[in-house]
Amino acid sequence: MTIGILGKKLGMTQLFAEDGTVTPVTVVQAGPCRVLQVKAKEAAELAEPDRAAHTNLGKKKGKHARPRRDDGYYAVQIGFDAKDAKHTNKAEAGHVARSGGTAMRYVKELRCAELPKYKQGDDLTVALFEGIKHVDITGLTKGLGHAGTIRRFGFHRQAQSHGNSKAHRKVGGTGRTYATAKGMPKGKRMAGRKGVDRVTMQNLEVVKIDAERNLLFVKGSIPGKPSGYLIVRKAAKKA
Repeated sequence: MTIGILGKKLGMTQLFAEDGTVTPVTVVQAGPCRVLQVKAKEAAELAEPDRAAHTNLGKKKGKHARPRRDDGYYAVQIGFDAKDAKHTNKAEAGHVARSGGTAMRYVKELRCAELPKYKQGDDLTVALFEGIKHVDITGLTKGLGHAGTIRRFGFHRQAQSHGNSKAHRKVGGTGRTYATAKGMPKGKRMAGRKGVDRVTMQNLEVVKIDAERNLLFVKGSIPGKPSGYLIVRKAAKKA
């Protein structure tokens, strides 16, 4: 069962086939990722249903075993791109210590339909995608700053004839004749921030896998800027 993996966009290049065909590809550093936590509907399904905890009841601090609480769903929490201990708070350090690793810069939880076969502390590499031809990749698009409605949504500009003074690229009427105290209705297309949206591109073809360097070569472009973090999953709409 392939759950997915976290990665980083490195940039674009091109690959040449034996017949001379050129394929534009995006290079993704897919892993290695550390399994930080495994969640299950019932704690009894996990290998270690009990865990240690500190007591703070005015007595001498010590450890005792307590039953683990049910999570209510199946999921795997994985981390990517280790960071220095000086940038890690005690809560993060205590959480990742159970997996035998260090704190990660990018941590995500991936849902599963059944209890995953992975255990806390396992390492996931790009080898997960051996034999998989298509993937879905999720990332944040590039931030383009503040933009008007013409650039942001493709609005048409107003007439540039005489009489239309300095209003060529303005929004125009907003359809809020009454109840102006309530402000603009939600979803109204206005000027504002463009980009930095969570986008998933589906059915991207996997051209090549470099297992030694944990590199995934995907045909075409993917969302985000170079060094941006990504979530790579097996394509959901491809057999």
